[in-house]
Parts: sequence; structure tokens; C-alpha cells
Amino acid sequence: MEQFNENNILYLGRKNIPKKILAIIAMSVALANGPKESAKIHFKLAKRYGASNDEIVDAMRATKMALMSSTLDVASSIIDMGKEELLNKDTDSEIILRKLKAETGIVPERLSLTATVSTSLLKEHLRERDELLKPKALDKKYIFAIAYAVSVSIHDRECQKVYLDQFIKNGGNAAELEDIIAVTRFLTGNRAFVNGLEILRSMNGY
Repeated sequence: MEQFNENNILYLGRKNIPKKILAIIAMSVALANGPKESAKIHFKLAKRYGASNDEIVDAMRATKMALMSSTLDVASSIIDMGKEELLNKDTDSEIILRKLKAETGIVPERLSLTATVSTSLLKEHLRERDELLKPKALDKKYIFAIAYAVSVSIHDRECQKVYLDQFIKNGGNAAELEDIIAVTRFLTGNRAFVNGLEILRSMNGY
């Protein structure tokens, strides 16, 4: 009964985002955190609610982007070591950052730190971003909703701010944001039950 109520309150009972998108967000959070059985369940739900194969692939690419972006946090730990030989001497990074700010209006702190460490790493990240966040079928608003949900689930505050900003700029609103957070919370907590199914089944034997 508890699971049924949570499913209704925090997941498929939400009213501001289409059920297809709710299921896709749930699938993406499960893909990022496991278990894979959970991701498959939500994939099947998304298909039942009309998700196309291109929309599923778009979601997987947005999930991959959010996860890869989170690894750039390594730049701050390299800088904190204070070893000049580990830092970037290439001035091209500053040119790239100025161009990025002109295009998007924002340069995330993590990218500024990455530029301090490696121009090639910065270029690679921006190439990945341009490729992975270019959807074939999903509305761009929902691409950023997925990336935001994944960032929330892995506790990446910097990426949360970046993707939330883009979600709002692409037409997202407060009611939709509440739905995204609710689904992410449901999936995050639900791992305890999905991972514990074998334990629950075995309890009858004790």
C-alpha cells in the first residue's frame, strides 16, 4: 500500500508533466544510479505511454551528459593541490570561455576551473555537450529536465544549477519542477525496495 501511494503521489499521479515524460525521467534516474531492472521497468512504462525510440535515446544521451559533466569536478581538486606544473598554460581556454558566455550568457564555475587545468578537456566537454544535448525527438525543455533530475540524484549541485537554468530558459515552470523533484525522490528512495526484493522474498523462510 505504501508503494502504491508513493507511486501515485510522487510519480505517475503527478499532473504537470505528461506521464510519458515522467516515465522517461524515472528511467533516466534509474540508468544513472541502478538497478538496471528498475530502468527497464520505467522504459516499458514510457513505451506504454507512447515514447518513441528516438525519445528514449535522447533521454539516454542527456543522462550520459549529466554523468560525464559531474566528473569535471576533478578540476577543483587538481587546482587545490597548488602544483603549477599540473595547470594549463594555453591561453585558448580564455577565448573559448568568452565565446561560451556570449552564446549562453553563463559560464559555470566548473568550466572555468576546467579551463585552468586543460584546454583539451574543456573542448571535449563542449563537443560532448553539443552532441548529447541535441535531441532528435524530445522537447529541449525535457532534455534539461532529465539532466537536472540525474544531477539531483547524484548530488551534483553545480550541474543542478546549470541544468535548472536551462530548463527554465526553455519554458519550464515551478509546477513542472516540483514534478521532476518528486519523481527523482521516488526513484532514489525506491532503490531500497528494488534492491531488497530478494530479502523480502526470503523473509517467509524465517
